[in-house]
Amino acid sequence: MSRAAAIARGVALQVVARVTALPLAIVTLGIATQYLGEHGYGIMTTAIVFVGLFETLTSQGIGTVIVRRVSGTEGASLSRLIGLDLTFSLVYAVPLALTAASIGVLTYSDPQVQGALLVLSAGLVCSAIASCFDAVFDVHVRYGTVATAEFFSRVVTLASAATIAFTDAGLLAMCAVQILPQLIKMVVTGLAAHKLTPLRPVGDVNGIISLVKESIPFTLIMLIAVIYWRVDGVLLSLLSDTREVAAYGIAVQLAFTLNMLPQVFSRTALSTINEGYATDPERFRRAVASGYRFLLLFATPVAVLGIPLAERLVTAVGTDEFADGATPVLRLFFIACAISFLTSIISDAMVAAHQQRFLTTLSAVNLVVNITLNIVLIPMYGAVGCGIALIVTELSGVVFTQIRLRKVGVDPLPLTYIVRLVPGLNLSLLAMLLTWSLPLVFPIVAGMIGYFVGAWFGGAIPDEMRGALLGAMKPGRNNTPA
Repeated sequence: MSRAAAIARGVALQVVARVTALPLAIVTLGIATQYLGEHGYGIMTTAIVFVGLFETLTSQGIGTVIVRRVSGTEGASLSRLIGLDLTFSLVYAVPLALTAASIGVLTYSDPQVQGALLVLSAGLVCSAIASCFDAVFDVHVRYGTVATAEFFSRVVTLASAATIAFTDAGLLAMCAVQILPQLIKMVVTGLAAHKLTPLRPVGDVNGIISLVKESIPFTLIMLIAVIYWRVDGVLLSLLSDTREVAAYGIAVQLAFTLNMLPQVFSRTALSTINEGYATDPERFRRAVASGYRFLLLFATPVAVLGIPLAERLVTAVGTDEFADGATPVLRLFFIACAISFLTSIISDAMVAAHQQRFLTTLSAVNLVVNITLNIVLIPMYGAVGCGIALIVTELSGVVFTQIRLRKVGVDPLPLTYIVRLVPGLNLSLLAMLLTWSLPLVFPIVAGMIGYFVGAWFGGAIPDEMRGALLGAMKPGRNNTPA
């Protein structure tokens, strides 16, 4: 199987698993919001976004270094590098969880928030260990187990949330449900990674120090990114009330569930982009250009079609009490989510081209701007202010990185490509209009079908992309790229 087809298959496997699991996630969200109400859901969201600030420290950027070392000219041992990462993670995971819980308890005086923080901090241990195995699948470009773990975790989470609501087990029990995906991922992917590459902890202190030192630029980038994505929720919880936090929480869950696609694409294409820059600059440029078009294909309908769908999505998942607060926030987050599709491929290209220092500086500036905008806008507009700030800084990131990427030979964003998407958007809106009076699933499915039919026949899916997508669907015994 060609590398392009292997990447497309990796994307397809994970997208199918996550899209299949998406209704389960939405039902789970509906159970949580309806069971907890605005106040209870706002408390749980407060704890989730605060603990999320520490989540970047569960990977340390080491996975990116491992992929680059193994995919590059040095040809390092994958098994040994994963063993070093595993040893390091086993050492710091529990202290990290205790630190997050302690700082959270000191930050919030509400006993309910404190209890939720203590429960959710335990998930950091599972995330730290599970993150060690990601590089195995990235290097081998094999994601069947990752997809299985994703789907299975959603099934278990749904069943657990329904049980909590049925037995009226309370807020803390519902918080405990939120860490099940990390636990399942740790167990399932750990076993699968061991089959691909024999794994065991490696106690080489110098090797660990070397790996950690090399990962520092990536860790800083990831740290800034996670704070960037979480700090608005934390500021909202400190500067506003639980109603606004609940509106923020439901909007984030609905909009950024779609962010799975660029994340999946980024993970699957990461080794190819790194290898291309190291050995074949032209291949690197083509990979980035193809990534731009692929992600624009999916990002554009998120921004456009999310606006009319927002209110119906909120009322379908939550109760009427969420509608007024969450609908305008969700519309803004759909736009921000669409822009963030592009930042995933841009970040990968910048890292592969060894532009980490520029990326770190730009990310730090955007973080400061984002925090400043949130502090100014939240007191006036609540959660809507978070959406406005996010759109501004996401656009900033895309614009300024384009200038830098031009210096390493990457073509600018193909904005004229969006014109080819207009027939698909028009057909999608028409399909949604014709099915609007039916249950929500019908306009969503009709809109998706209309969009891709229009995009296909409108020439928005070039031959290279068609070939990769069709190649991913063909059965084959060996998923390892040639």
